[in-house]
Amino acid sequence: MLEVFLLETIFRDARDPVVLLNTDRTVKSANPAFRAVARKGRDGVDFMDLVSFHARDRVLSQLVRAAAGDEILLEVPHPQEDETDRVVEYRFFPVEDGRVAGMGRMRDGEPGLNEQLGRAKAELQHKARMLDEIQMELTQVPFIDPVTGVWNRLQVIERLAGEWSRSERWGSPLACLMIDVEGLANIREQDEQSISDDLLKAVARRIKTVVRDHDIVGRYSGDCFVVFAVHCDLEGGRYLAKRILDCIRGEPVAVAGRSVKVDVRIGCCTTRSADVEIMEDLFQVAGSRLA
Repeated sequence: MLEVFLLETIFRDARDPVVLLNTDRTVKSANPAFRAVARKGRDGVDFMDLVSFHARDRVLSQLVRAAAGDEILLEVPHPQEDETDRVVEYRFFPVEDGRVAGMGRMRDGEPGLNEQLGRAKAELQHKARMLDEIQMELTQVPFIDPVTGVWNRLQVIERLAGEWSRSERWGSPLACLMIDVEGLANIREQDEQSISDDLLKAVARRIKTVVRDHDIVGRYSGDCFVVFAVHCDLEGGRYLAKRILDCIRGEPVAVAGRSVKVDVRIGCCTTRSADVEIMEDLFQVAGSRLA
């Protein structure tokens, strides 16, 4: 995987601990410095089992924020064999596929270490973007939105066609959620295109943390996402919309050294809604119900 490759090539010999966590918080990859300080810190182990019991609730809540798109600075106590704690200051941040990377500081009081970690993280993200672009060109995959990493409009419509047919065949409901991100036009007017792109990425990540793996998430237009929830009636669609709203509005997004509050409007309908007769009606009806 991309993250493992980057960790091995960039941080293999780092004296500070570096760890990559899966979406279920198990250790995906780690360097020797991490394994030295986190007792039993082997691949596949739940990261929370490597945290002292008294700090687990605090650490877990912050890891959830990092998985949702925030950058977190967090002290984590790792229990040692002599029953003491070894405290490591980590900078946790999201990477591809909902995973979280953590870079720790072991040398207390070293000047400029946070700045070094920041540069290293920026290098990691830059290399990740470069490799993503190369992979896209090599594999000639035309269905991923290059900014947000979710399906683009053409692929959304193609996947929807299959789900629409199954819904008609089996009579199972299909919910459509249109999600409009507000305020990005003003940001672009201030020549901050990169910030608006980062906000769209954060919204896409947060949406994906809420929906199920088999649901469809795509970028429908400039600042608008669409979600198709299979086997989901109107009540279920409204509940999903509330969860997405809570996730997006719950915490500001950290971009360009500042916290930006993101808000969205969501419209919901289903294949059983009164005004939905053909597949294309889902987009129009859900869009008319944005609130």
